[in-house]
Amino acid sequence: MKIKGFSIILAFFQFFFLGEKLALAGRENFGLGPLEIRPQFLVNQPFLGMSPENTLTLKNGESRLSFGIEIANTFVNTQGPTEQITKKETARGLTLTDFLDKDGNTVNGFSLYLDAESKRKKVKYRYGLTDSLEFKFELPFVSFDGGIMDSTIESVHSMIGISNFKKGGAYRALSERNRYDYYVVKDGQFIFASSKQIFNVRGEPNMDLKWNLSEGGKVMPAASLKLSYKFANTDRSGEQKLIRSGGVDWGHYLILSKGFDNWIVYFGDGQTRIGNSHGFASSLFHRFMSMEYRFSEEDSFVFQTVSQSSIFPTSSASSRSSKGESQEQRNSNLSVPTSVSAFGYKFLSSSFFWETGIVQDYNNFGNETDFVFFWEMGVHW
Repeated sequence: MKIKGFSIILAFFQFFFLGEKLALAGRENFGLGPLEIRPQFLVNQPFLGMSPENTLTLKNGESRLSFGIEIANTFVNTQGPTEQITKKETARGLTLTDFLDKDGNTVNGFSLYLDAESKRKKVKYRYGLTDSLEFKFELPFVSFDGGIMDSTIESVHSMIGISNFKKGGAYRALSERNRYDYYVVKDGQFIFASSKQIFNVRGEPNMDLKWNLSEGGKVMPAASLKLSYKFANTDRSGEQKLIRSGGVDWGHYLILSKGFDNWIVYFGDGQTRIGNSHGFASSLFHRFMSMEYRFSEEDSFVFQTVSQSSIFPTSSASSRSSKGESQEQRNSNLSVPTSVSAFGYKFLSSSFFWETGIVQDYNNFGNETDFVFFWEMGVHW
């Protein structure tokens, strides 16, 4: 009896410590999460923007309310080699004739002249429906203006040997600094044509559901599935058409995370389906990888890379050819997937959280923003 009683007690302690070890094994695959930054390219703004996210969900009944802002500088001049769009043309106001090729012919596909800083403010609310199912609602407010970052970016280009008069520097030196112009032409017709700055225009809200499928273990990673839905607002009069598509978009992200001591590695793969594309791509594909180093339970440094298929449909033109074609005719440059890197810091206490960081593109094909700064802070209860 004594041996039997001792065996029962031993079995209990083995179960208790094993259970604690398994619980730690599950938690070790969760960190503070990737940097939650959506694509900031101007043409992407009206559509659903999927962002990297943590596999961890809020517990049942927990809430989180936050406010954030994403400030991005975008400059694209597909007419660069012909010098058809310079300070002179923007001063008088751009017309369709400015987007003809050097021989005066209509360009098939897309031609762009984008010179702007966008500020996307967002109010975000999360709620834990269960211990493994989280609801999120986000409402954006968007501004487009001339900004203040042009001279700094040109100085950095010059410092690292990139000419602002050539393709690598996006032909920035041909244009006025800190000016706002937003022109997108397809097959000789304007899709967007705006030189009037806009401030805090309400965009279309979106709703997410994230389900933590597994906490993982020593070998298997944690896994979560995120579903996103953007509501449609058919009022696209005036400036509102720049930030509203008027259609329903929806998307998904499968996210994995695995812990290694103080490191958490995240990987995500997903797709967005666009309800009303207005001549742009009808679907987008996303992929990200994040590496988080945890200084403590409350703060982390995060490095991540994000790739997304272009908002511009694939063109039959050659993206690499430089003979016999001018820049604006090589529109497949625009359809190359975007690739950006991001660096940031995250802090989370029992009632307050904050994250901030920067994003820099490393593709430079003209379908993404050159530089993004962002921060988000809020309360948790």
